[in-house]
This record gives sequence, C-alpha cells and structure tokens, in this order.
Amino acid sequence: MTVLAKLHTDNVSITYPLKNGEEITAVSGFNMTVNEGEFVCIVGPSGCGKSTMLGAIAGIQHVSNGKIYLNGQPIKGTGRDRGVVFQQASLFPWRTSLENVVYGLELAGVPKNERMAKGRELLKLVGLEAFEHHYPNQLSGGMQQRVNVARALAIEPSLMLLDEPLGALDAQTREFMQLELLRIWKETKQTIIFVTHDIGEAVYLSDRVVVMTARPGTVCETVDIHLPRPRPLEIKRSPEFLEYEKHIWGLIVSEKEREKQRMKIITL
Repeated sequence: MTVLAKLHTDNVSITYPLKNGEEITAVSGFNMTVNEGEFVCIVGPSGCGKSTMLGAIAGIQHVSNGKIYLNGQPIKGTGRDRGVVFQQASLFPWRTSLENVVYGLELAGVPKNERMAKGRELLKLVGLEAFEHHYPNQLSGGMQQRVNVARALAIEPSLMLLDEPLGALDAQTREFMQLELLRIWKETKQTIIFVTHDIGEAVYLSDRVVVMTARPGTVCETVDIHLPRPRPLEIKRSPEFLEYEKHIWGLIVSEKEREKQRMKIITL
C-alpha cells in the first residue's frame, strides 16, 4: 500500500449463502488502490459484483475474506467518512430540498443555524439554490440526484461512493449531469469511486477505469485515462476517447465470452 493511498482493498472476497446450503462467490481476490483526489470508475459485465464491492467499501456489505482500508484504517462498518449516492435519489418526500440536504447534520446534532447555512452552501454548489423550498416531487430526476449529491457532501466525507447515480436519467440529462459531477468534483477536491455500466461515461469521468471480470468478480485490468481536463462533451468524439472506449469494450466482451464457455462446461 502506497503512502498516498486514500483507499486500498486487499484480496477481498465476498460470498453469499444459498438456500440449499451451498455458497456463491460474488467477488474474489479484489485488489484496488485509489489515491487522494482521484476519480475512479468501476465497470464490468452485468452481475460481476461492481455494486457488491462498492457496498463493501461503504460498510453495508459483509466481506468474507480480505481487508478494506480507508486512510490506512480497516473499514469495519458504515461511517460518516463515506458519502454514498445510489441510482435512485431516495429523498424523503416530506422534506424540502434544503431539509433533505441537512438531514445527516441534523442527526449529528449540528445546531440548526449552522446546518441550514451549510445546506444552502451545498445547494448553491449543485446549482439548486433557487429550489431550497421545493419538495422532491416538484424536482426533475436530475435535480433530485443533485440534491442527493449535496446531502452526501454535507457530512464532509473522506470518500464519495456513487453507484449508478445517473442510470435512471434520460440521455440528455445524463450528459449534463456528467458535466455537473466533474465541476463539483473539481470544486470539492473529493475522492470519488463511481460504478457504471456505461463505458463512455466511465472514460469521460475517470482518471482510471477499473475493469472487472465476470463473476466471481476481480480486477481484469486498470486503464489509465490520459485525456486532458477540463473535458468538454465534444471530447467523446475524439479518436483518443473512442480508442479507450473500444479497448474497454473489448475486455468486457472477452469476459462475457469466457463466462459463456464456463457455463457450458458446468451444464455438461
């Protein structure tokens, strides 16, 4: 583990018990290091254990073997040092945008004036300062996710974990939100681990893309993305971008073919 490592996973394996008494291995021997301030995306075939691994880093998923370290300390459960954003915004429908953002601060006992000031600051960061009194059903899907990001940032986490946060959005809103995420990341200097099925999204956002194998998931390859920042959306049409996308797609297709062959052998 390097001195600069923000997060390090050491040979992590995750298994689930089945009703028939057997076990299924979702993740096996997963090793990954994320440095301070990096934006790292995890991609892989469907069912490879991407979200399972993110859940383990969040502390909500039991690890069968191996260790996960954050700032050099082993993760033993959930904690305020990690902010988590899921695919669905999961905002409280009876709370306004501002009240949703400050919920974690309220639980932590932060005085009302202080937490409201912090909440307004974060709503301004995500471009929703004019919507602090709106309820979730009065916001678009993209706006709800921006409130969700602000809520995760409110607790000032050491690490942000995003699990398919843009997956439910339409294509146009998704691209706009990619730009917004990069802006927020630049302004907050957060360390981000981002799970996605969208290869182009991973290439566009990342410093590095971690490609997982088919189940049981482990690291197939880590691809360094040497594209200049800031990144306009037009970069997605550049030859360099398309080459990264092609390479990563090739890795995933190879993994799917390997999985098909393995399943044929099992069923013989």
